[in-house]
Amino acid sequence: MKGHYSVLVLLSLISLVVMFVEIMLVPDLRQVASDFTNGAEWISWVLSIYLLVGGVVTPIIGKLGDIYGTRNLLITVMVIYLLGLLGSGFSITISNSLFGEANIFVLLFFRGVQGIGMGMFPLAFSVIRDVFPQDRIPFALGLVSSMFAVGTSIGLVLGGWLTSVDTWNFAFHLVAIPFAILIIAAFFVVKKEQGVEKGAKIDGMGAALLGISVFCFLYAVTAGRTDGWTSFKILSFFVVSVIAAIAFVLWERRSKEPIVKLSLFKNLGIMNATLVAFFAGLVMFLYYQTMPFFLETPVELGGYYGFSDTFVVGLHMLPTAAFQFIFGMTGGIASKKYGSTNVMVVGTAIMAVGFLILTQFNDVFWKLSVSQAVLGTGIALAMSSLINVVMDFTPKDEFGVSSGMNTLFRTIGGAIGPALSAAVMAPYAIPGFEELYRYEGFDRIWTVATVFAVIAFIIALVFRKGGKQGKRS
Repeated sequence: MKGHYSVLVLLSLISLVVMFVEIMLVPDLRQVASDFTNGAEWISWVLSIYLLVGGVVTPIIGKLGDIYGTRNLLITVMVIYLLGLLGSGFSITISNSLFGEANIFVLLFFRGVQGIGMGMFPLAFSVIRDVFPQDRIPFALGLVSSMFAVGTSIGLVLGGWLTSVDTWNFAFHLVAIPFAILIIAAFFVVKKEQGVEKGAKIDGMGAALLGISVFCFLYAVTAGRTDGWTSFKILSFFVVSVIAAIAFVLWERRSKEPIVKLSLFKNLGIMNATLVAFFAGLVMFLYYQTMPFFLETPVELGGYYGFSDTFVVGLHMLPTAAFQFIFGMTGGIASKKYGSTNVMVVGTAIMAVGFLILTQFNDVFWKLSVSQAVLGTGIALAMSSLINVVMDFTPKDEFGVSSGMNTLFRTIGGAIGPALSAAVMAPYAIPGFEELYRYEGFDRIWTVATVFAVIAFIIALVFRKGGKQGKRS
C-alpha cells in the first residue's frame, strides 16, 4: 500500500505543477504581450493554443497508453512538456536569433508543445486505475483532480510574485527544475506494465479533422478584427472550419474507435454534461483572459485599479481560485448527497449570477471579491459535478470514452474562450495602448459570458431528468 501512495503523491504533484504553470502567466499577460514586437495581438493564443493542442492529442495519448503501457508513455510526455517549458522560457532569445525580432509565434509554438503534456492526465488516471484497490480509486482520482484547483490558486499568487520580482521567462526556467525532478521520480515510482489493447487503432483522422476545424475557427475569430470579418481570407477560414466539422462528424460515425462516440449523445444525460462542459470551459478561461487586463488598466485611462505589480494582480484574483478549491473539494460530496445533475444545475446558475454581478460590482475590491467568490463557487460546482454526471449516466464499459469526450469538449471550450474575448474586446482597445481596453469592453465580454453561462444553466435544467441511468459498479 505504501507504493500506492507514493504513486499518488507523484501524480498529485504533477497535476499541481502543471496547473501552476498554466495559470502563472495569467497575471502577467499584458507584459507578455508588450515584450513581443511582432504578433502581440495574438496574446489570447497563449492560453488557447495550449488547450487546442491538448484537446486534440489527449484522446490519442490516452489510447496509446492502453496499447503500449502507461509508464513509458507518461515519462515521454513529461519530457516533451519539459522541452516546451524550456522553449517557452527562451522564446524571446530563440525568436531574436531566428527572425531578428521578438515574434510571439515562437512562444505559441512552444506553448503548443506544452499542450501535448495534457496527455499526462489520462495516463495518470490510468495509472491510478491499475495500481489502486477498487475501493480507493475514487479517493485517488478526487485527490489528483483537486490539485487542479490548488495549482490554480498557487499559480495566481506565486506566479504573480515570480513575474513581479523577475520576468515571466524566469518563471518558466524556475518551474522546469522541480518538473525535471518529477520526471526522474516517475522512473522509480511508476511500475512498468504491458499494454491492454494490443489490437486497438488510433483515430488519427478524427483528431486531424477536429484540430483543423477548431484551429480555423479560432484563427478567423482572432484575425477577423484586423483583416475584416467579410474578407475572403476570414470567410475562407470559417468555411473550412465548418467543412472540417461536418467531415469530422461523418468520419466519427464510421470509425470503429472514434474520439467522440456520437451514439452516446442519444443519452440526454451524457449530452447534457458534455454541452455544459463546453460552456463551462469557455467562460472559465474567458474570465482568466480578461481579469488581468481589467486590474491593470491605469486609472488615468479609465480603469478602477491600475495595478502594475503582477503579484498584486494575482492576489486580487485569488477569491475565484480559493472558492474554486473549496467548492471543488465539496462538490463531489454534494453530488452524492443531492444528485449530480442537481448540483450541476445549481452550479451553472451560480456561475451565471457570478458573471452578472461581475458586470455591476467591480469598482472596489470588496465588491470585486464578492463577485469573484460567487463566480468561483459556480465554476467549481459545475465542473466538479460533470464527472459524476458522466459516471451516473454511462454504462461502466463505456465510461472511459464518455469521460474522454467530456474532457475534450471542456478543453475545446477553454480554447475558444480567450480568442473570443480578444475578438469581442478589440473595438474597445485604447489607442496607443493596444493591450489595454476601455471599461465598456469588459462590460461587454462579461455580459457575453453571462449569456453563455445562462445557456449552460438552461441545458442543465431542461435535460436534468432526460438521461438514462447507466449501470456501473
